Order: sequence, then C-alpha cells, then structure tokens
Amino acid sequence: MSQSRTNILGAVFGIGMNINSIIGSGIVTTPGMIWNSVKSPGIVLLLWFIGGIISMSGSLVYSELGVKHKDSGGELKYLQAAYPNPKLLISYLFSFMYILVIRPGITCAILHSAAKYFWYMINGSQNDIKIDMDEWNFPFSPFCSVKFIAIAILFIITAYHMINNRLANVINQTLSVIKLITYSIIAIAGIFRLILDWEISRTNWQKPLSVNKDFTAYPSAILLIMFSYNGWNNLNYSLDEFRSVENKFLVSNGISVVIVTFLYLLINIAFISVIPEDKIRLQDRRTVQIIAVPFFEKLFDNNVILVKIFEFLIVLSLIGTAASNIWSGSRVIVSAAKSGFFPKYLHQLKIWHQYCNTPINALLAQFIWCMLFILFIGSSFVITSFELYSSFAMYSHWIFYLAIGIGLFVIRFKRYKDENADPITFKVSFPIAGIFILAGLFIIICSFFVDVRCPTSTSPDPVVCNQIERIQKMVPMFISYGFLFIGLMFWYYYWWETNKNDVTKEKSTECKEVEEVDVEVEREAVMTEEAIVPFDNLDDDDEIDKDYEGSENASEIFANF
Repeated sequence: MSQSRTNILGAVFGIGMNINSIIGSGIVTTPGMIWNSVKSPGIVLLLWFIGGIISMSGSLVYSELGVKHKDSGGELKYLQAAYPNPKLLISYLFSFMYILVIRPGITCAILHSAAKYFWYMINGSQNDIKIDMDEWNFPFSPFCSVKFIAIAILFIITAYHMINNRLANVINQTLSVIKLITYSIIAIAGIFRLILDWEISRTNWQKPLSVNKDFTAYPSAILLIMFSYNGWNNLNYSLDEFRSVENKFLVSNGISVVIVTFLYLLINIAFISVIPEDKIRLQDRRTVQIIAVPFFEKLFDNNVILVKIFEFLIVLSLIGTAASNIWSGSRVIVSAAKSGFFPKYLHQLKIWHQYCNTPINALLAQFIWCMLFILFIGSSFVITSFELYSSFAMYSHWIFYLAIGIGLFVIRFKRYKDENADPITFKVSFPIAGIFILAGLFIIICSFFVDVRCPTSTSPDPVVCNQIERIQKMVPMFISYGFLFIGLMFWYYYWWETNKNDVTKEKSTECKEVEEVDVEVEREAVMTEEAIVPFDNLDDDDEIDKDYEGSENASEIFANF
C-alpha cells in the first residue's frame, strides 16, 4: 500500500516538474548580458545551444547515477558513494557549500532580478531613467531601493511558507503556471513579430556569425548560460517518488532538457528579432539585465498599460522561481541538521512546527542568511550584483558537478571490482560523460580569464583599466574558494573531532567496564580473606567446632570460603 502512495510520479508529471525547476530568472536577465559580451546574435544562439548540450550530458550522467542509487538524495548520495574517504569530506563540503553559498546565491540573484523589474515597473523604462543601478548613492538611490525591495519580497515569501505548508504549495503552483504562460507568450509573440516586421530583424541578423575575438568574453557568458539552465538535476532529489526509475525518470530527464533548450532558443530569437541592436550592444551590462523591458516596449509600441502588465507578470514569474528555491532550500537545511552536519547548538533547525507543518526555524535561518547576502554583497564591484550572486553560486556548483562527473567513473570501477554488484541497466557513453567533465574543467579554469577591456587612449571614451578591476572581476571565484576553506575547517572540527570523541567515549566505556570487573574481583577477594582470617586465629580443630557449631552464619562463611 505504501508503494502506491509514494511512487506516484510518471513521465508527464516529471517533465512538467523539471521544466518548472529549470526555467527561472536567467532567461529574462542573462540574454542581454550575453549579447552585449559576444556582440553576435548567431554566436549567442550557438552558446545557448551548447548550454543545452552540456545540460543534457549532465542530465544523462545524473540519470545513470540515479538508476544505480534509486533513493532520493541527489549529489550527496553520489559523492558519498564515489568519495567515502577521508571521512566523507567531499560530501560534507558539498552540503556546506550548497546550504551557505550555492542555494543562497541563486536565490539572491533571482530576488535581485525580481526587485529590479519591479523598480522599473513602478518608476519607468530605462529610456527615462539614466542611472547606474549598482552604485551606492545614499539615502534613496535606486541601488538601495532595489536591495530593500528584494528583502521585502524575501520576507513575504518566507512568511507565507512559515504560515502554512498547503497555502505555500497553492501559491507556488499558481506562480509556476504564470511563469510558464508568460515565457511562452514571449517566445510566440517574438516569433510572430519577426514575421510581421522583418526590417529590424534583418538589421540585427546582418552579421549573425561575427566573432568576438576576445576569448575572455566566453567563460563568463557560459557561466551565465549555465545559471539559466540550472535545475536540470532536480528530479534526482525525488527518485523514490517515481513509479519506474528506469523508464519514467529517464524519459522525464531527457525530454524536459530538450524542451527547455528549444524554448530558450526561441526566446533569444524573439529578443534579437524585436529589440534594436544598439539597445543591447551599446548599453552598459548593468542596464541590459532587464532585457524584457525594451522587448515589451517595442512589441507593444510603447503601450504603457500593456508594458506594465507584462512587466508585472515577469515579476510574478521571478517571485515564483524564488519561492521554489526558498521552499526547497529550507528542506535541505532540515535534512542537513538531521544528518548532524551542523554544530549541536544549531540542531533546532530540524524542528517542524506542529500546527503549521512547516520548518519555521530553517526558514527563519535561511531568511537571515539571504538578507545578509543582499545587504552586504554587491555594493562596489565592477560586476553587477546579479552577476556576483549567480557567478559565485554557479562556480561553486560546478566544482561539485566536475567531482560528480569524475565520480561516475570511480563508481563504475568499484562496481567492476565487485563481483556481486547488480548489472548496470543504463550506462552513459564515454563521449557524453566527457562533455560534462570538459565543461566543468572549462568553467573552473577559464573563469579566471575575466573580460576586463582596456581601450587605448585614442578611444572616444577611454577607461582606466587596472589590476584592481581585474581582481574585482574574480571576486566570485575568491568567494567560492574562501567558503570551501571555511567548510574544510568545519569538517575537521565538527566531523573529525566528533569521530575522535566517539572513539574516546568507546575506549572510556571499555575502561570503565574493565575497572568495574576489577572492583568486583577485589571485593570477592576481600570477602574471601575475611572468611579465612578466623581459621588462622584458632589453635586446633576443637576450637573450630566449638566456635562454629550451631552458628547461623556458618553456611555463609563456608560458601564464601
């Protein structure tokens, strides 16, 4: 009976759930930034297609691991299986980074995008407002306003997740439907406008394959694209809910990535076909993050009402994506607390509220941590706040993606040596797994080649470019490795020392048992001596008979003797 209640997911539901997990803020935030960097619409589409191939290869790698390890758990299970020593170090570091860096970074990037779109919806379009939204200009700068709006959205989402679990599910599902409808409208309307108004489109597509020779533009573009595709592995957290892992899960994983790739290509074609090229290529990276704003303005011929309506739909879509991350993030915290990954004084994070049926402590801790990220990160860097959040989150995630890609072959080798291992029912080919591993190596290594452009003195608008700006561009990588080092120290003190204490306790228990045995032996020896002493004090057998004849304690004495 429990089998029928828990294993309920089929292929159709799995496809829908994975599509909703993948599609988020990236597709309405990163296309303009990527177009601005590579300067070529054809190369933009090629990079998005490559991102789909990388996501598909990763999905297939995870599918093989999921078929082998059919329990839910995702990366944590696979890292434990591949790298059990030393003392589950890799799996602990993943949990540490996922809770403190990866998940909060992704959530803050989404919240920042939602706040930025909301700010523009209230105050006007980027044509009317000539400001740099990523600079501190107290007391009421747009930069500060966007941060406070993001915190307000975070508070609202956290609040209704704390109030009632059923209410949160209803709201999240409604927002997911709005998101899918809105993004589908963007793709369809853009293609429709492409057919009706070919003049602008022809201008934008005149040099579709003009290549930007600056190599440093591509690693950051790939990282942003992979942020948009992130979520392709979410079904691996729900494996025990599928009716058939070998069939339904594999179909859901593969088809969902194909659909998202096709939709992303259509949306990019829509943006490139509708928005005039100078709106993107000649703008600062800070303003092209809200690419949907000029898209709707051009699509609806600056009809203010329609533009505001669709901007509001974008905001709701982004809130829905953030809500999904906050919901799942709190569950990850609860799971980690139950596993003992936190210090003892943080074990309260695993408690669920009995009446509300929600992990209130985990939600509150997540709210505080994300709020600190929003307030204190992204204030004065060369890159934007969104780039900073998304880049250090994705860079950190790809460190473990690479470890899992290599771990696939480690697990295969262990199964090959194990004569009793079950046969592999689904196996990824080496070239496909190799694409995933090479992508991880490219992102981790080439991300240090940052695109800091230094125009010559003859440029109309020369920019002073120095090593400080280059270092600021590499801040996401520094944040990732900094937290990894902190996680390593936590692993040592809260895992290694804990295990040592457990061993010490076991030895102490054994010593205590030995001491108790020694005390018992000494007590018996003392009682034996007490029994022998009266005999030593007597001179002959007559006195013995006289003293002990009829004695009530005689039987006890001889028993002791």
